[in-house]
Amino acid sequence: MDKKTEVMVALGAAIGVNCIPCFDHLYSKAKEIKMNDEEIKEIVEIAGKVKNGASTFLKQAISDVVGDVDDSRQSCCGPSQSACNQN
Repeated sequence: MDKKTEVMVALGAAIGVNCIPCFDHLYSKAKEIKMNDEEIKEIVEIAGKVKNGASTFLKQAISDVVGDVDDSRQSCCGPSQSACNQN
């Protein structure tokens, strides 16, 4: 596998597992190999779609077992918090 493909796959995986330190590290690697921000944005978009699809199926599977799940809060801290005030 060439280096660019390796970094692209790793970026997608970092997004999939919500690893900000990994994303930051891999973003730096992507810039070192001359990937542009448009390429990186495309990876982020694709990985986000996969991740969101998996989340949707997981919620449905849980609902099938325990009944409807209230997911009206968009984060664990409620809709007004974007990332649980991580500092």
